Amino acid sequence: MVVFTLEVLYQKYLLVRSVTIDSRHVPPGALFFAIRGPRFNGNAFAREALEKGASYAIIDDPAYAGVSAACILVKNTLLTLMQLAVYHRLQYGKHFPFIAITGSYGKTTTKELIYSVLRTTYSTVATKGNLNTSIGVCLTILAMLPETEIAVVEIGATQLGDVALCCQIAQPTYGLITAIGEAHLEGFGSIEGVMQGKGELYDYLYATGGKLFLNTAQPLLVALSQRCKDPITYPQPMDFAPLDLVAEDPYLHYTSPGGSIVKTHLLGRPHIHNIAAALCVASYFQLPKEVANQAIQAYIPRNRRMELVQQGSNQVIMDSYNASPASVQAALETLLQLQVTYRVVILGDMAELGSQAAIWHGRIVEQLVHPGYDLVLLCGILFTAAARQHPAAKIHCFDKVEQLTHYLADCCFQHSGFLVKGSHAWKLDSLLAFIR
Repeated sequence: MVVFTLEVLYQKYLLVRSVTIDSRHVPPGALFFAIRGPRFNGNAFAREALEKGASYAIIDDPAYAGVSAACILVKNTLLTLMQLAVYHRLQYGKHFPFIAITGSYGKTTTKELIYSVLRTTYSTVATKGNLNTSIGVCLTILAMLPETEIAVVEIGATQLGDVALCCQIAQPTYGLITAIGEAHLEGFGSIEGVMQGKGELYDYLYATGGKLFLNTAQPLLVALSQRCKDPITYPQPMDFAPLDLVAEDPYLHYTSPGGSIVKTHLLGRPHIHNIAAALCVASYFQLPKEVANQAIQAYIPRNRRMELVQQGSNQVIMDSYNASPASVQAALETLLQLQVTYRVVILGDMAELGSQAAIWHGRIVEQLVHPGYDLVLLCGILFTAAARQHPAAKIHCFDKVEQLTHYLADCCFQHSGFLVKGSHAWKLDSLLAFIR
């Protein structure tokens, strides 16, 4: 067993600059951190990680210290991971361009768009996928190399204090909140709680003299930002980075500052705010406008977030990673933009809405009565209960995804448009094979 100090551990990290918390995926020489979870003990996978090529396993359970001489015993592996990330972040100095992104929705797409534009000109590191917890923030920081010029980190939050903790780790010099909405109400309690929680990013920037990118078309964000000086604004005409949406066909088209029309691969009107945020960041960091526009135009979502998939003659909007009231309502509006003869809505219950769950599921069902939706398939007890209050022949409810799968298997659709939306836990992307 190796004697631990943070400096010793950092020197070992510098030899490989690779960290993992997943024993199934161990890059050669990586440091494996045995993180505990609610249903697993990462210490139990230390031996496996070492056998797969990890140089050291950082553990916090003495019972596993004898697994190998390459085990480093600490009091708390998660805390040690955070300390290592902070230590590494400090090596880049307090003025290093570090952009933190949070918000109720639009975080991942905005992060991906900002990364897409910045990487054309700068050596950029960004959060992989949606690893936006405090652990994900640590892993993003520890992916920074000597040549890294800008870092972009996505911060998720389900309760007060989550954003503040991630800011203490990442020490961002720039920040951006995409939007405030009814998401994770179970943890935040109310929309006011959401504002306070997301606003922890602004609080940090105010306290440290950081800069924020501000969407002036979002009144709640404008209200939150009052203390912060000289925000970098978008997308309205008098802002630093104005942007105009000119068409949905169904993909978004916008007018570039030079007057040309830029066609994107993004579905849904709310994405114009994500595009505007990326172009605002690009302009602030002095990227040529044509380079930034080309990066936006080339970006194709592949993360089950508002992807348009062709299934035979049918078009499927696959948005099966997450669902909040605002994102569901926006996706329903997008479905109406598809040029099809028949529209099918497939939704799974929205999670983490707390005491307001019944209210919001009821409002979505009220929207589904719109004549533009020909068939509505709802999965889960919350939507089922809401549908009883608004009965309609076109609405069908299912307790489980398997039942919905059997229903679709017996159907045949032609030239139809589908919206498939729900939280990742529903695994609604499995339905794609049965849409035909």
